[in-house]
Amino acid sequence: MEDTLFNTPKNKTITAYDFAGNKHERNLANFKFRASAYGVLIEDNKILFKRHPSIDKFDLPGGGVEIDETIPVALIREFKEETGLDVELDKLLSVEDSFFTTGAEDAHGILVFYLVKKVGGNLKIIDTESVEINFFDLDKLDINDIHKSCWNVVDLIKNNK
Repeated sequence: MEDTLFNTPKNKTITAYDFAGNKHERNLANFKFRASAYGVLIEDNKILFKRHPSIDKFDLPGGGVEIDETIPVALIREFKEETGLDVELDKLLSVEDSFFTTGAEDAHGILVFYLVKKVGGNLKIIDTESVEINFFDLDKLDINDIHKSCWNVVDLIKNNK
């Protein structure tokens, strides 16, 4: 038997979610791993979120790790692209996973969340990945406004402040 790094069951379906939060039953054989990193920036008891043009809910700044990047490098790049801010990583908050689909592709996402500190830049939308950027008061944050991939991290932050 030959060892391989990537074993995929051939005849299994799994529930995956699209960006709108809708459930889809998908064939697990079509899934690929996708690593992504997200930053949690808190200022004055408020947390920074951005909204992608194809998603109604807010999400934490961050995104996919390219094959030639480390997780910290990817997070710093993604944060700058989506918010205009330069950040440095403070501490690891959580590592989670999620099965999601974009319709054309299916992914088993490995999501890495870091607390970050602002070190420069100006808050602004500088690319098509964000159409809105807002700070939300942690004490008044409505979970219904936040993408489900962030719920556990938001709960972690609210319970540890």
